Amino acid sequence: MTPKLLFGLLSLIPAAIAYYLYFRAMFGGKIKPHAFSWFVWGMLSGIGFLTQVSAHGGIGTWATGITSLASLTIACFALRIGGTKPTRFDWALLTLALTGIFLLFVVNNHVIALWLTLFALVAGFAMNIRKAWYKPREENATAFLLNTFKFVPAIAALASFTFLTVAYPLVAAAGNAAIWFVVFSRTKRLAAVGNVAEG
Repeated sequence: MTPKLLFGLLSLIPAAIAYYLYFRAMFGGKIKPHAFSWFVWGMLSGIGFLTQVSAHGGIGTWATGITSLASLTIACFALRIGGTKPTRFDWALLTLALTGIFLLFVVNNHVIALWLTLFALVAGFAMNIRKAWYKPREENATAFLLNTFKFVPAIAALASFTFLTVAYPLVAAAGNAAIWFVVFSRTKRLAAVGNVAEG
């Protein structure tokens, strides 16, 4: 087994565990995914996957491809069981994200297209961070933490290290880490406030 293949397989382990935990919590009614965020992530990770493949990313692209498939699946279920009512802020960010996605099909320059992808990706994370701030108990912190870690071996597994192959997983890892931090810290904060109130 080559090191690249090993890293590629290692990137799938935290991804599989993360999505198992998320789907289990979602179907169990413990969390309520933000449909807009997952739709944007699914679309953009699909585009990011294709960009990585076109830049000969190799095995390291697997994690991004799995992310796209899982995110779009969660988005579909979130339309039925998600409990977050879209705000004007959500609609504004979704519009920006979709504008970025539309421009991807107009721009021929891969670098500019990737910058647009990253811009829209951050908009998607911003929607979920806002939701996580107000409703941290409706998200699964562990799943986002695992989704942060999956990109570490994924980057190591890349066949080529260029802006086109590395930028997307780096930003995606940072976004997942940000959501984990908000969910984790806000859940602890609300628990502490609850304990004080009970005391």
